[in-house]
Amino acid sequence: MKTENINIIPNWRKSKDEIWSEVFADIENVKVTPKKIHVSMWKYVSVAAIVAIIAGISFAYFYTNTETAASGTRLSLTLPDGSNVNLNAESEIKYKPLWRFVSREVTLNGEACFEVQQGRRFTVKSGQNKAIVIGTSFNVFARPEKYSVTCLSGKVEVATKLENVMLTPNMQVTLRNDILKIAENIDAQQSISWIKDKFIFNGVPLSDVVKEIERQYGIHIVSSSNLDYYFTGNFSKSTDPEEVLQIIGKPFDITFSIKKY
Repeated sequence: MKTENINIIPNWRKSKDEIWSEVFADIENVKVTPKKIHVSMWKYVSVAAIVAIIAGISFAYFYTNTETAASGTRLSLTLPDGSNVNLNAESEIKYKPLWRFVSREVTLNGEACFEVQQGRRFTVKSGQNKAIVIGTSFNVFARPEKYSVTCLSGKVEVATKLENVMLTPNMQVTLRNDILKIAENIDAQQSISWIKDKFIFNGVPLSDVVKEIERQYGIHIVSSSNLDYYFTGNFSKSTDPEEVLQIIGKPFDITFSIKKY
């Protein structure tokens, strides 16, 4: 029998419209409701607050104030914690005013006299050296040729690359050419005579004396000979610099000339 000759006619009892309605009616009635994602506004507020706090802390830590006493001048200032500082000529101090509640630390290049308010420890950094106190007064000399700390009152802990030293009034520690010296029973007031425009030298290398005169008067000095001598003497800044140079040069038969910057 050939299949192409077979003709089967289905006998549907229901029309196609009735079958569609029965099978797919439920599908047509299903409503798809999109899901709503709720994000609490407090999460955004919390994240913004955290970011603001981090930004504030970073700003407080990195923001640094710099004060400078130029050649031939001095500068007096009060730090945010109430401590007083006198900067000698050609000296610079840096500190973080917004960080004072966390750390009282300053960086000094040059010379300064500190009167520190009571509180948490106060640190003066100069290169690898530190002077650490609670509440006291002291003088720090931090220049390339020498590092020296003199205690005027209270106690000062001096931390150098060689060793740590605890100073009490009228004690001084000096670091020069990697040699540490500690002096006791000195006249500490002589170390801050510069605040009163007086300069006292006791067995100081003549080269250091000349550098100090240059700083105080804002001049450049040329000598007729080497300066391999030690000088003892004093003078007032009110004295003409040419007269001062005659005084310090005469014992060594050295002539000085002045060239202004």
